[in-house]
Amino acid sequence: MHNEGSIAVNYQPPLAYFLDELPADFDPATVPSGGTDVAVARVRALDSPVWLGNRDEAGAHRSRDKRFVRMRVLEVRSGNASVGKIYEVYFGDWGREMIYPLTPDQLARDYVVVMYSDPTDGKRRLVGFPVNSAQHREWLDKRSEYWRSQYRK
Repeated sequence: MHNEGSIAVNYQPPLAYFLDELPADFDPATVPSGGTDVAVARVRALDSPVWLGNRDEAGAHRSRDKRFVRMRVLEVRSGNASVGKIYEVYFGDWGREMIYPLTPDQLARDYVVVMYSDPTDGKRRLVGFPVNSAQHREWLDKRSEYWRSQYRK
């Protein structure tokens, strides 16, 4: 039997990885344990993030990340990154909904990100920030509108 109370207890808000600005209360110490080369930077995605699900051969473990994207650093606000450099970064937890640039308008914008190098596998990852359901719904609406526009062509 489904217990409706469990939904609220287990709910985790969606995460945004590409922000207009960092939350005022951001603490770099909240980067996942052991993360190195932490950088706060203004970036632009070079293409649509690639979904990493169902890419492994039968029996192989699925990627721990949902998406991958190449992005160019436009400005370093703090930490260890190089302006003009293209970084390959991974992001997205399988148990969480998320927001990321997808439409041409979104991909044409600059964003602020927090990235770090993960010592467990050497990959650069993005830090996600919780967003409210209204922000997530707005992103879902824009995504749906974009997908519908692609079918009309």
